[in-house]
Amino acid sequence: MTMGQRIGQIGCFLLLLLFSGCKGMFGPLGLPADPLFANRKPVESKANARPPIATPEREPRPPVQTFGAGR
Repeated sequence: MTMGQRIGQIGCFLLLLLFSGCKGMFGPLGLPADPLFANRKPVESKANARPPIATPEREPRPPVQTFGAGR
């Protein structure tokens, strides 16, 4: 195999790699159309600026060992 053929093979391989993702090569196409949200507008609102709500917490109980308890 000559050097020219080898360069040609490498060039063809690089072109195949370049065009293998041709959908995104010429710019992003955006988000795909979602049939569930096609007729709905996105929700645009501001977050509430109030303090966070305290949630009740308790320590987890240790697991109950039932294996060998009846002996």
